[in-house]
Amino acid sequence: MLANASIILCVAAVVALDTFRVDAGEPPIELSEREFFEREIRPLLVEHCDACHNQQEQRGGLRLDVRQGWATGGDSGPAIVPGDPESSLLIRAVRYGDPHLQMPPDGRLSPDTVATLERWVTRGAPDPRSSEVSEPIGETDASAITRSKSFWSFQPLSSPPVPTNRDSSWPTTPVDQFILKQLQDRGLAPARAADKRTLIRRVTFDLTGLPPTSSEVEAFVADRSERAYDKVVHRLLCSPSYGERWGRHWLDVARYADSNGLDENLAYGNAWRYRDYVISSFNEDKPFDQFLIEQIAGDLLPRADRETRTATGFLALGAKVLAEPDREKLVMDTIDEQIDTTGKAFLGMTLGCARCHDHKFDPIRQQDYYALAAIFKSTKTFGDTNQGAIRHWFEHSFATDQERQKIKEVDDRIAQAQRAATAFKNQSMSDVRQQAVERAAQYLGAAARFEPSTSLSQVATIAKRDGLHPRILHHCRLHLQYREKDPIVAKWRALAATMSPEQLESYFTNLFRIARQEPDDRQRAEQETEPAAPKEKARTDPNDSPPDFDSQLIAQAHAALKDPSGLISVPPQPEHAFAPETLAEYNRLMEKARLIESGAPDETAAMGVSDASVFEELPVHIRGSHHNLGAPVRRAFPQVMRTSAVPPVLPRGQSGRLQLARWMADSRHPLTARVYVNRIWGWHFGNAIVRTTENFGKLGDRPSHPELLDWLTRFFIESGWSTKELHRVIVLSSTYRMQSRSDLEEAAESFDPENRLLWKFPRRRLDAEQLRDALLMVSGRLDRTPGGKSVPLRNRQFVFNHTSVDHTKYDSLRRAVYLPVIRNNLYPFFRQFDFPDPTMPTGRRAETVVAPQSLLMMNDPLVLDAAQGLAEHILRAAPTDEARIAAVYRRTLSREPEADEIEQANQFLDDVVSLEPTARWTLFCQALLISNEFLYLR
Repeated sequence: MLANASIILCVAAVVALDTFRVDAGEPPIELSEREFFEREIRPLLVEHCDACHNQQEQRGGLRLDVRQGWATGGDSGPAIVPGDPESSLLIRAVRYGDPHLQMPPDGRLSPDTVATLERWVTRGAPDPRSSEVSEPIGETDASAITRSKSFWSFQPLSSPPVPTNRDSSWPTTPVDQFILKQLQDRGLAPARAADKRTLIRRVTFDLTGLPPTSSEVEAFVADRSERAYDKVVHRLLCSPSYGERWGRHWLDVARYADSNGLDENLAYGNAWRYRDYVISSFNEDKPFDQFLIEQIAGDLLPRADRETRTATGFLALGAKVLAEPDREKLVMDTIDEQIDTTGKAFLGMTLGCARCHDHKFDPIRQQDYYALAAIFKSTKTFGDTNQGAIRHWFEHSFATDQERQKIKEVDDRIAQAQRAATAFKNQSMSDVRQQAVERAAQYLGAAARFEPSTSLSQVATIAKRDGLHPRILHHCRLHLQYREKDPIVAKWRALAATMSPEQLESYFTNLFRIARQEPDDRQRAEQETEPAAPKEKARTDPNDSPPDFDSQLIAQAHAALKDPSGLISVPPQPEHAFAPETLAEYNRLMEKARLIESGAPDETAAMGVSDASVFEELPVHIRGSHHNLGAPVRRAFPQVMRTSAVPPVLPRGQSGRLQLARWMADSRHPLTARVYVNRIWGWHFGNAIVRTTENFGKLGDRPSHPELLDWLTRFFIESGWSTKELHRVIVLSSTYRMQSRSDLEEAAESFDPENRLLWKFPRRRLDAEQLRDALLMVSGRLDRTPGGKSVPLRNRQFVFNHTSVDHTKYDSLRRAVYLPVIRNNLYPFFRQFDFPDPTMPTGRRAETVVAPQSLLMMNDPLVLDAAQGLAEHILRAAPTDEARIAAVYRRTLSREPEADEIEQANQFLDDVVSLEPTARWTLFCQALLISNEFLYLR
């Protein structure tokens, strides 16, 4: 039914990704995988493996300095099975689980390093290195830097003339002249103009992230003036919804999140202030050069205020290993993340690839990296407080003394509740252990009834019969199996060979009775049972007299009972240690403390950075290690991007961030404005002029319209770095207003199947936020309240509680930009519709079409509630079925239904006439909400 709004079928399609082919006959490697190898894997292999597994020295017959080396393998066979870490010898070796295969031989790698290698192998072990020989480091001397400036992205901004074309009727802005020139040069023609209903739906979603209302559509259709469309664009750019939509685009680039992620997933309780700063900046049309400077150095501006200090949250939002015991490593890793993010976000350069060595492909020297690192090392990113081993990030405080006093009182209440829970836990753990120690002999007797390989569920059956703790019994048996050097274990093994479980229990009952006594009592007990012979007598009958024990055995038994990780070990997790009623009480106390903390106010503050002790220079870290320092490098900016050969002179008393920000925001910088303009174009059309939005280097894409990119960039700068003026020149163009189909589709597709030349408007699926907000809006449930905190946690509170539950909720009816973004645990609806990884800058989201998306649209409560809300609204608003059908089409698809669609709709409603009215219309509304036409912009 509903032919023009056919329901999505379970069709899987993969968006084509930029790839780079390494060698003839080798499979292509995606740019993201190449970058992952260069940043994470190559330095690791160089540091830990190259010394013994290179071209000259191949221990075990294995080379690891070339791709073919691990593929061919050494004496034991291939070192890596791509995609299968469990079958890969390299992974087995670095895990140190096999005593006969352990690499590196001089000591095991850190868990994080092993995890990185495992992740690489799981991803298929992408390796762009030559199959034959190791690739030399690219030339980065002065002459090479000069030659590299001829590369297109390092060249000064040009001033290309606007082309003239044979067809002068089609272009409406200079953008069209550039597009039309390339089309005509290749014998192609642009598609016809889209109809008004299609156009207003497209531009409204594009500029505000929301669908147009029925009244807005009808007003635009009825407006016959030449400036009708211009007025729509102006209205949308002035809407508060514009900043919410385009601010969210920048938040992708800024890797915005409301939690730290990684192992210490603490809430970023004040990150929302940066988010609101971004939204406000777009709504105000803040000049982008100012926007950049504020985010890098807003705290250092002459008139720095709360807003500009909040902007520096850009540098603080990255994920951090907050519990890293090596503090210098934590600092340098954080600096690396800041340099990498700054380079990708503002310069389109992968600067982080030069941490361990000169950049392999771009003219970025390791000295350039550490010249920048000295600036960021002079920057304070971490605060002076901590939570045990977890270090806190720095925040700009805006609190008054009165507010701080109130916060302290709340902190005391939280601490009191947490102490109560902790005290209960400690006492309960002590009780469980005491009870187990008192029955230690029963555990040793029961342990003789099963093998070490017995599953925990089977052990639980044995334990239940004897009234023992199953996990303590299970651990006891494994301890008896694998701790053969333990003297009590040795005694148990010797006796178990000849005694029954009952005899073992009786023997150890007597031994532990004496061992538990105080020294004086123990001496008297030993005298009472003093043997005639110095050695104890073996006993085979439990009715025999008690055995004799020498003092050494008694001392060993005493030590075994006192050892909390030995024979009798209580599981450290309450859910594994406690009985159900004890666990329920502990959980109640923990939940009480959590609720007090979650509902407590945060100190008025903003994540950000500040200047610290200034480092005039920083040594190069050989192979990226702060334990291996090389020659010092003075603070500076990357040489290839500088307009002058003279290094910058930075003030002694400042970090240099302000000078760095102003240098990047200079109109003469070859990259900054180009990179941003390219992003804006890509967010309008789906594909940017340079598709690799974070990589304008040699491995990046080449611009499809280089002259247009430079013209737009110059227009942007001359317009005062105004984003809204850039929007206008793009969306008012005929290029933007084309249909998404062409009369010459087949011929054009054969020549340009990816539509890189823009002979039609690219058909695009709504992204996750557009889709969610549209569902709420058409059902009349969207809450337009702007700004404010959204994560239901106090600042620096753990996201996951003691039971590993994330209490974050996504049932808010506010716009999607105000929903929490939790690293490691994204909102499932967002994750299904290609929400980006919030740990890295993303300028171009994936756009997948997979079967689970259709299943989600058919079953997710968000969709079902939206369908019901829309049905209830329609039943109230329209008196007849025909009027209701038309109203649903106008509200969801911004158009009137065709005659055959009305007929099909009536037939569908007749088929479900047995249902009550709301249920019937809910099914009909859902059919439109999950249709291709609702999900896609034409």
